[in-house]
Amino acid sequence: MATIYDVARRASVSTTTVSKVLSNTPYVSATTKARVLEAMRELQYTPSLVARGLSGNRTYVVALVVPYELNYLFSDPFLLEIIRGVEDVTNEKDYNLLLSVARKSDQRSAYTRLLRTGYVDGAITIETFEGDEAARDLEARGIARVSVGYRSDANPINNVHCDDYRGAYEAVTHLLKLGHRRIGVVSGPARFMIAMEERLRGTQEALAAYGLTLDPALLVYGDFTVESGYRASKPLLENPERPTAIFAMNDRMAAGVLRRAQEYSLNVPTDLSLVGFDDIPLTGLVEPPLTTIHQPAFRLGQVATQKLFELINDELKQFEPIVLPVELVVRSSTALPNQP
Repeated sequence: MATIYDVARRASVSTTTVSKVLSNTPYVSATTKARVLEAMRELQYTPSLVARGLSGNRTYVVALVVPYELNYLFSDPFLLEIIRGVEDVTNEKDYNLLLSVARKSDQRSAYTRLLRTGYVDGAITIETFEGDEAARDLEARGIARVSVGYRSDANPINNVHCDDYRGAYEAVTHLLKLGHRRIGVVSGPARFMIAMEERLRGTQEALAAYGLTLDPALLVYGDFTVESGYRASKPLLENPERPTAIFAMNDRMAAGVLRRAQEYSLNVPTDLSLVGFDDIPLTGLVEPPLTTIHQPAFRLGQVATQKLFELINDELKQFEPIVLPVELVVRSSTALPNQP
């Protein structure tokens, strides 16, 4: 492996000049800088993280803090797409990505372990109510932070999220336009994240636009997994006044509802219309393919990370919330309500 001394000899400069080029220090002429960079390319020289950190007061590491346990994280295609977007930008910036996940039943552990190390230039955090509170400690330590999702404090800055309210509003309005009036809802955990509250608000306001209110008996809760959608839909489908349509607040829970409906010999969409949220690859593979709300998860990770680097590089001090648009994707799981 080439060393900084090899680069200096090839470029006919001192090792100090090479270090200045690596740390992007001014006072190096453009000609000399170009000669050093060319020598680095010819020798395939890669500076170590330690050397780069010493020269530029940087660790060249950003953290992605996910307040979910590992098994859950790697079974959620939506979260994995966000991670792919984060990695796309960190890789382009020649940074390393440190993944910090929570211990079971302890969201805060993902943050406390990171704080103990202090070895990052910035952090991307995934929003939950408890996690967002813990994440403020990062900012108190002077670590740049961008939240994927909403902030629950009174200072809603430096966050990137999709338009959850609009997505839910459009999902429920789609069902209402088809003629459904008794609509069940499978929400995420109560008081878990603002995104779920925004989707519930969108649901309620879509119903209100048609002179309806959400029946409390038709609101159930899951934890975003297929199994929870399967369990939560049982009281809905066994209700003597069964809903003609169900809106599940993520696609995996919708898949669980679909499985329960099929076990009860209910045809989707003839007997029950079904809408999900996220547009993960599963939606096109189930039968029937799922009507859902598309969220640009990969882009969400990209934008959050791009803004983090702007904070790290002092290109800005803070930014207002960035809201990415969502889109209703109509497939075969929704239809006119079945008339008895």
